[in-house]
Parts: sequence; structure tokens; C-alpha cells
Amino acid sequence: MDARLLESSPVLIIGMHRSGTRLLDRILAGLGVFLGADRQADGESVTFMLINESIFHQCGTFWTEPMPVHFVLSDAELLERATALARDALGARFGNYAGSAWPPGAGLDGATPFGWKDPRNTFTLPVWRRIFPRARVIHVLRHGVDVAASLSRRHAAALRAATGESIPPALTVIRDHGLGVLSSRRGWNLAESFAMWEQYVEKARRETAEMGGRSLEVRFEDLLGRPEALLAALARFCGVAVPENPQAILEAVDAGRAFAYRRDPELVAFAGTVREILGRHGYAQ
Repeated sequence: MDARLLESSPVLIIGMHRSGTRLLDRILAGLGVFLGADRQADGESVTFMLINESIFHQCGTFWTEPMPVHFVLSDAELLERATALARDALGARFGNYAGSAWPPGAGLDGATPFGWKDPRNTFTLPVWRRIFPRARVIHVLRHGVDVAASLSRRHAAALRAATGESIPPALTVIRDHGLGVLSSRRGWNLAESFAMWEQYVEKARRETAEMGGRSLEVRFEDLLGRPEALLAALARFCGVAVPENPQAILEAVDAGRAFAYRRDPELVAFAGTVREILGRHGYAQ
């Protein structure tokens, strides 16, 4: 790969699934950050998604069971091996990511900010930080009960579509064509989904703790509640101009999605059972 590309500072979006990474992707794209010519409907670049999935598969797992990736990549030798494979794969696939939409004049000198969104980045970040030592990272954080409720609903819908069942039998693994990923039994209830949220949040904070000014944490609720202020902060972080008219970028923002769990007594009750964990991550029940 061209050394100038490897010396650039891409912007990586990380965070738990259903935490608002898609909304952030739309906002960054609106600010002028190039996020891939091969983006899917969920905003993920197919190039980087496939490489991240490959890393997960090399670790014997997939996104619903991310901890094996953490343990494997904690081994220096295995991390370097995974990095070499990912670098080669990116070199082979980069043309798909860039496409004809690669910004004219940007070349490989980083003049036009670029990056990609994928919640899996949360666990594969050690690989990407070795490929791009100057990478910048934005972590999207959302209330864990809202995330758990959204994820469990999505998994239940996917299960019904794939099998006609509402509760998965033991050891169920299905190919979910709607999500485009392998889905395991984990995630079909609030407790499992919340535990997954905790793992992603703790990993994201551990990985970004040493990055200083090259990392930024954004709360989903703040993004909904005071979007114009955060838009300016995001623009500065990504190295792009603050838009004179931000409304066009922020039209997808729906303030009613913040703390949606509070409208459901069952979810409020569940929040009470995990109040200590929520508090550890800055959320009151």
C-alpha cells in the first residue's frame, strides 16, 4: 500500500451496535468526511466490514461474542499476524472503498478526511491503530437499556423471519440475510444484550484511553439534545469546516429517541436491576 495512505489520519467510528453509529456516519458524511464508495444502507463500508469480519472469524467468533477478539489480539505475535493480513486485504480491496468517488485532488495526502464506520472497530482497533498510527477515533455511547431493547427487538425480528420461531433453540446459529452477519443465540433478551453493551463500552474506553486528543467520545443523547454544538466539535475533530447552515445535516436527528426506555415500565424496571453498571458509565437509572 502507498506509504502516504498509511501515514494519513482516518476517522474511525466505534461503539456498540444500536448506539447511534449510523446517525454519526450520516453527520460526518454531511460534513464532508469520505466514508467509502462501497457503503451499505447501514453506512458500513463493505471493504472494512469484510476485513473486520475476517479478523473476528480468525479469532473463532463474530460480533455478538466479541471477547475472543480481545484475548487473541492481546497477544503481541497474534496481533502482528492479524495486522499483516488486514494490511494485505486492505491493499487488495482499497479500490472498492475508494471507487470513482474518491475525492479529486485528495490523493493519498490526507487533504480530504476519510474514514469508516463499523461497530466491530471497537474490538479490531488494535489492528487498525498499527496500520494507521495517526488514526482518530470517535466513540458513540448510548444508554445501555435503550441499546439492549433495540438489539433484542432486532434479533427477535430476525429470528422470526429466518425460522418462524420467537425463541431460539439451544445453540442456534443462523445466517441472517437482513443483517448480513452471522447471529448467535446471544442477544435475544435484555440481559444478554445489556451484557454485550457493557463489553463494547468497556473495550472502547480502554482502547481510546491512551489516544489523548486523537479520540473523542460522543453521547448519543447529547447528539440528539444539542446537535449544533456537537456538530462544531465533530467538525473540528475531523478537520473540516463548521457548516454555515447545519440544518440540512441535522435533519435526521430525532430528539425523541433519547432515553426511550423511560416510556416502557418493563424497561424502567430492568434499568433498576443494572443501575450500578449504568452509573459506572455515566448514566443515572
